[in-house]
Amino acid sequence: MLGLPEMRLVTYDRRGHRRLGAILDGRVVDLPDAVGHPAFPTTLEAFVQSSRGTVLDAARAALARGDVKDHVVKQARVLPPLFPRSLLLPAGTESRAELGHGSEGLERRVAGPEQDIPWPSGAAWLDYEPKVAAVLAVETKDVDTDAVAERIFGYTLVSDWVAKDASGDPVGTSEGVPIAIGPCVVTVDECDPQAMFLQAKVDGGELAKGNLNGSARSLFGLIAAASRGTALERGDAFALGPFPVRDDDPNRRLWPGALVELAAEGIGTLRNRLGARP
Repeated sequence: MLGLPEMRLVTYDRRGHRRLGAILDGRVVDLPDAVGHPAFPTTLEAFVQSSRGTVLDAARAALARGDVKDHVVKQARVLPPLFPRSLLLPAGTESRAELGHGSEGLERRVAGPEQDIPWPSGAAWLDYEPKVAAVLAVETKDVDTDAVAERIFGYTLVSDWVAKDASGDPVGTSEGVPIAIGPCVVTVDECDPQAMFLQAKVDGGELAKGNLNGSARSLFGLIAAASRGTALERGDAFALGPFPVRDDDPNRRLWPGALVELAAEGIGTLRNRLGARP
């Protein structure tokens, strides 16, 4: 593991700029201000890139200090916690979508917690796919499944959607349907992904719940397979659905205005509402 006690890291809006924060007692603490060193990363993306350095010890020490509450952000607007360098989202056995490098190059936009998801043109309904994502902490190549866990920086939640037309066929491409990520990234120490309990709700009604169990190992296997012959980099992310998915399951069909909530112990709740039909 990385030597850092479990932290819930977020990104919030600070005067129009993405800023690194940490959840402490349910409130957002500005982590760079709490550390107080000019070289400390100001974004979660930069924090992940330097996650094998002394920044880990600095963050841990800052959150343990008695004056850390002096750096609580009032009415913080939480954004997507990070823009992964890339995000592999397999659907079944096929890789349906991969996000490109950097936030500007994403083939699909990224939405954050509490953000509305615009309804895609031509969609009769959206199929919902709740997922858990792992973010890599170090460069990884030709790694075995059993060695993947020690290379992960942390975990977050992903709400993924597939737009379907009236016949049930996918609507064109997946562009225009943002992927929701959040609400935070929880670091790996003291976080056992196999024991992580998840619950998905739509309009307050339970859609699915359960522990990751074998799905965590499947996620590690996905990363191991992707590393064969290819160098994965810090900040790459991989997401996998923990619940069985059937294309003909009517409970997965979402309609305009639906409130979707995906919750996990230690991470919190990723909450999004679908927009109105255009």
